[in-house]
Amino acid sequence: MDTTKEKVKGTIDDMASRAHRATDSGAGRIHQATDNAADRAREGTDKASGVASAISEKAHDVASAVGECATHAKDTMQQMASNAANTMGQAKSAVVDWTSDAVQHPGDYLKAGGDELTSLVRRYPLQALLVGVGVGFLLAKATRV
Repeated sequence: MDTTKEKVKGTIDDMASRAHRATDSGAGRIHQATDNAADRAREGTDKASGVASAISEKAHDVASAVGECATHAKDTMQQMASNAANTMGQAKSAVVDWTSDAVQHPGDYLKAGGDELTSLVRRYPLQALLVGVGVGFLLAKATRV
């Protein structure tokens, strides 16, 4: 009976040893899987952090570009306003010069205008007649109302 008892005890010890090894092996695999999952989670967090950082940098770059564009637009508008003011000043000077010449020499301007009108009527007689009729019609309409 001792031999059977020893065989049973040996078999039980052997099974216990195998169960212990299987448990250790399973625990090791679980520990390894947990470590892998933690590593992947850290990698994902790092990637997400990198993406967020890149988005933040791009937003900053866009804001800078918009600011530069607004500054450029402001400068351009100031330059255009300055040019318009200069042009208006030049136009005013030209009108003043023309007016002073016209006041000093009215007969010359009227004679030159009359000569030019006469030459146009001689060059384009039919068109001049039609313009005269049209102007007469418009004057008649304007005085009736």
